[in-house]
Formats: sequence, C-alpha cells, structure tokens
Amino acid sequence: MYNRKATGPSSLSSYSTSQSYPPSQPSFQSGYSSMPPTNEIRGADLIAEYLVKEKVPYILGYAGHGAIGLLDGIHRHTDKIRHISPRVEQAAGFMADVYFRLTGQPLAVYASTGPGPMNLMISVANAFYDGSAYFVITGQVPTTQFDSGALQDDYRYNGDVSSIFTPIVKKSWRIRKIEDLCKALPDAFSLMRTGRPGPVHFDMPYDLYIKTAPVSVPEPQSDRTPLNWRTTVADETVERALELITSAQRPLILAGGGIRVAGAFDELKTLAEQLDVPVYTSFMGKGALPCDHRLNLGVAGVWGEYPATEAARNADVILAIGARFNDLHTGSWIPGYVYNIPPTKLIHVDIDAEEIGRNYPVEIGIVADAKAFLAHMLKIARAKGSRLGFGNTWHQEIETWRTDWRNFVEPFERSNEVPIEPRRMVADMVKISPPDTIMVDDVGNCQAWSEQYWKPRVAGTHMTAGGFAAMGFGICGVLGAKLARPGSPCVTLCGDGGFMMTPHAIATAVEYNIPAVWVVQNNYAIGTIRDLQRVYLDGREIGTSFVNERTGQLWNPDFAKMTDAMGGRGIRIEHPDQFGDAYREALHSNVPTVLDVIINRDTAVPVTGTWQMPPIPEVQPTFGQRKLR
Repeated sequence: MYNRKATGPSSLSSYSTSQSYPPSQPSFQSGYSSMPPTNEIRGADLIAEYLVKEKVPYILGYAGHGAIGLLDGIHRHTDKIRHISPRVEQAAGFMADVYFRLTGQPLAVYASTGPGPMNLMISVANAFYDGSAYFVITGQVPTTQFDSGALQDDYRYNGDVSSIFTPIVKKSWRIRKIEDLCKALPDAFSLMRTGRPGPVHFDMPYDLYIKTAPVSVPEPQSDRTPLNWRTTVADETVERALELITSAQRPLILAGGGIRVAGAFDELKTLAEQLDVPVYTSFMGKGALPCDHRLNLGVAGVWGEYPATEAARNADVILAIGARFNDLHTGSWIPGYVYNIPPTKLIHVDIDAEEIGRNYPVEIGIVADAKAFLAHMLKIARAKGSRLGFGNTWHQEIETWRTDWRNFVEPFERSNEVPIEPRRMVADMVKISPPDTIMVDDVGNCQAWSEQYWKPRVAGTHMTAGGFAAMGFGICGVLGAKLARPGSPCVTLCGDGGFMMTPHAIATAVEYNIPAVWVVQNNYAIGTIRDLQRVYLDGREIGTSFVNERTGQLWNPDFAKMTDAMGGRGIRIEHPDQFGDAYREALHSNVPTVLDVIINRDTAVPVTGTWQMPPIPEVQPTFGQRKLR
C-alpha cells in the first residue's frame, strides 16, 4: 500500500495520508481546471481507479514485463475488479467480447509488449467487425527507450503497435505522459459505446504505470449507457416507410445484428405483432425474436432455414434493421437465391451510414439506432392503427414452406445412425436445454449446424462470430458468457479443429471455477474447407483431414482425457442414445465439461441459398431452388 499526503480533495480518500510519493515531474497546469488539486498519482493507479469508477467488474489478460505496472495498480482494487488470466491473450479478448454482447458493459483487456498484443489482435478484430466493445491496453517500451531497439521495441521502419491496432479499433491512443490519461480514459469509454460499438486501444509505455503526476482521476462522462446518435428521424420518413410496408402484399422485417447491439428485442417483437409482419434474421440477428414466436421464420442465407430464405426471395418489401447484407446471408448477392432486390423494395435502417445501400439499392435509407427507430415507428403505427390489409395469403404461403422444411428435417432429428447425425444431436440439445441457455457458436460447420437447427427461446441468448469469423470465439467466449450470466447454462457448439486451437479454455474454466459446457462435433477434419474441396475441386483433399501419418488412420487427441487432465470432466460419445443423458448432466453438473461427440463426417449442411467464391461457380441449393421474379 502506498501513502500520500492530502493537500486537497482527492478521489482516493481511502488511502493513508501519512506520506506521499516524491514528484517525478514538475508541477503540471492543464486544461482540466474543474478537477480539484491533488498530489501525485501513479499512472497505474489512475487507470485502476478510473476502471472502478466505470464499474468494470473484470480485467482479463496475460502478464508480461510490459504489464506488471498495470497489475500493481489493479492489485489494490481486487475487491472491486476481478482479475482473470486466460492462458493466451486471444482468449481474454473473446471472453470480453461475449460479455459485452450479453451485458453492454465493456471489460478491460490487457497484454504486455511484442507477441502479447499480436496474440490479442484476432479477438480484437472479431469484436470490431461484430459491433462488440472492450477496453484494450497494451504495454510499450519505456519512454526513455523509444526507437532504441530495446526488447520488443516496435521501432523498425514504419511499424508501431498503435498503427497496427488502428484498422481494428474505433481509436488507438498513444499515451506519452500520464496527463494524457485524464482525457483519454473518459473519451475511450464513451467512444466504445457511442453509435456502433467497438473496441478501443491504449499504447502505454510501461514506465508511465509507475511514474507519477499531479493530476486527479477523471470522472466518467455522465451517461454510461450506449449513446444513440443521429437517431432523430422525421415523422414523414417513418410514415413513408410504414406506408410502404402496410400496403405491400408480401412484406418482411429483417432483424440483423444491430437489434442485438441496441437491445431492441422488445421493440422488434411489439412492432412485428402490431403490423402482423413476419420476421426473419441474418445469422448475427439469430434469436432476435424467440424461435417459437408465430412470426419468426428463422435465419436466411446459404445455410439458412428454408422458410426464411424462401420468404426473402419472394418478398415485395423488406424492412431491414441493423443488417450488413454480407455474402453468406445474401447468397453472394446473386439474384434469385436469397434476394431479388430489385424488384423487392428495400427499407434499410442502420446506425452506420456507410452500411446503407452498400450492397443493394434502397427505396428508403434511414440512419438511426435500431431501438430508437423501432420505438418511433411503433408509436406512429399505433397512432394510425396500422396493420397489414391483405388478409392471410402471405402467412398461408409461409406456413406451407414451414411444413415443407419440417417434413425434410424431422427424420434426421430422429436418426439413430452411427456415427451420429448432427441434426439429431442438435435437436436433443434443443429439447434438453432450459430456455435461458446461452449458446456461443464457434466457427466452422458447427456454426452452420447451429444456424439451421439451434432454437433460441429467449431473445438475445445466441452469440456467433460474423464479420471476422475467428475460430476460438465460442470455445473461449463461452467463459465470458458464464461470467455475464452465472445463473444460466452456457454452452458452445464447436468443431474439433477450433477446439484444438484453444483447448486451454478448459484450464481457465477449472482455475477460475467457470462451469461452461463444450459440445465438440468431432469429424476429424476442418470440415467446412474439406467440403469446399469436395464440391469445387473434384474431391482433391489436402490439409483438411486429421490423419496419423504413421498409421494412415483418422486421428485426434482424446479430448475427454485432455479435459480430465485439466481438472474438468470429459465424456466421449459415439452413439446418439448416449448424448441426451450426458448433455443433461453436463448442464447441471456445475463442472467444466467437454462432450466429445463423434459425428458423421460425410453429412453436409443443407444449402437453401448459395455461396460463391469467385471464380468458382456458385453452389446449387440442396433444398429449394433459385427463383427470379
């Protein structure tokens, strides 16, 4: 514990005042005249106490020489900020990403210098592309050693850590004196939550953690909730959009990931019910409306649910809220597979003006926060008594597509085949999982199986990696989910490829008592890429199956034994009748559990749209067909 003499009002009144640090810098006069005069404070303590003011409950990261000063500041506040050290920096970022998606509260994530920040970048980019946010602080060589070539100094040519982070954060600050922190910290936390959320980054020389300056800990900006900007939309614009929807014969509402970011689940549900308009989603928006709601059609796209994809390509008006219209969702923008825009008329609402009209022409474009826009439209719709006027024809068409899809899927969900049919496995998970279960997909075919067959019954309980699609997101991110929702079962559906990239998540779960569940779809392959080789390259497979070179047999480590060795509980499952009981026990065991499920490696995910990787031709639907209007 350090001591200091109180020379004026201080935000650190809990510390002893018998002795102060000797000042390491001359008296500083800044533009922060509203701050009370104080004596010296270390950079590390200023950061730590600011995190307390922002009510940051966790700091995640991996210690290194460039972080020990920061950790010394955190050490004094472990009663308010819990420190968790995953076994690699990337995992810390994934955990913070999922935590923010569930709570809207940014966490702090740190790394040392050199390799540490580089390890972290994958998960930072994943958060940036999906509109998730956390505070990143990485170490830098001391200010006296800039451009010296000291250990891990990023001095060569044009490189520096801040410029490397710049493309994948909303802003990167180069902190060069302690006084910089007084403005940068409140600005950073505000920017993270303003508009489209995203991570921010501090490049922090590690001598500044220990040096002192005569400044006060700044106050957070007054509104710590997400700040909605540019959301004032004229009534006549909303009325025009409303008229376009209610006069249509086949209207739809598309709920993108922006619904989740804005927490606009109730507004979406209420507006859809008011207008009686069916809702479908992008993959990032999956679960924006509970799966059992009568207006929910599911996800549209290459691996979408057939009712959603078929409705999207037949709609005459679509109100899209917080959606990017990327290639997987749109069938690589090839007309007739998922969309026919035009002639389908598009009303595109997004908080980021750059997304509107990026890939499709719009009838009406509106820059607005999803929650604010939906509330605005609902108010006008109620005042006007707006509701669709075409009767039940559109709903009857949709019900036919639902029946066709159910008839196709249900036999697979009852399958007793060995190796296990993936649809049977996911169907059992849906039946057994409590409604509040949090599903955090990893990336690969496991993600596509979840897209089609996982059924969220509570809005906002499904998480996936979209724009950057980083493997490891689910395996590590499920720990962040459990920190955010300790009373709910938290599960990841992952592949054997992704699991082997980040198996250390189990050790972290055991060390910090985070009882998540990992369901590993084990097909001895990087399945998504192997399937592309089979379809596009006449079956010329290389680098995508896990084969023991000595025996020539398919090979993976024993994931159950790996888990047991790390202190968790591992179960290998080879028959579908074994899965249900094991999964049920895992959900209730309060022990980190891995289910190693051997699935049929030759079962492909049904394609209801298409996807193209030019110049290779697009894949054709295996259920449904292309339809041009």
